[in-house]
Amino acid sequence: MKAKGTKLIKNEDADVGIGTLIIFIAMVLVAAVAAAVLIQTSGILQKKATTVGKEATSEISSNLKIVSIVATVADENATSLNFSIEISAGGNPVDIRKAVVKYIDDSHANFINISQTYTEERMLDADANILSPGDLGKFNVNLSGNSMNLSARKSATIQIIPEKGTMVIKDIVAPSTFGGNTQYQLFP
Repeated sequence: MKAKGTKLIKNEDADVGIGTLIIFIAMVLVAAVAAAVLIQTSGILQKKATTVGKEATSEISSNLKIVSIVATVADENATSLNFSIEISAGGNPVDIRKAVVKYIDDSHANFINISQTYTEERMLDADANILSPGDLGKFNVNLSGNSMNLSARKSATIQIIPEKGTMVIKDIVAPSTFGGNTQYQLFP
């Protein structure tokens, strides 16, 4: 049996004209817009990744950690705050004499010298002013002596700024009532 042959028509003429040029330009513009969208999206993702990385690094590298905050109460007002602090895991020793504490509430922002009230309950090194890993440091912030108070339903912020390392920021919120207690645990 003999196969029937098919004959292909050869067309060697190209489409040339303004219509072809417009289609070519439109394809280039669509590709450019798609590329711009991809570049912008990757830039936004890179910025977010950098921000998250910085936050994680600062959280991990922070040297100090607040263990507890206990308020001394008189007449439904906290008159002083007793802090317990320690070095976080992997942290370096901190010289408390060089640390700065700032108390901020709705009407005050005071720097407080804690070196006079600082003591160590657990001291694993020989220096009482150096907070080392394993040590438990305690200090007192006298609110009434500095014309400040923390009354019921109020909030304040404490910032502990060590010489080296990351600043520790802790928001303190007073309960709706201290319930007649002379000591009230605000954190944890």
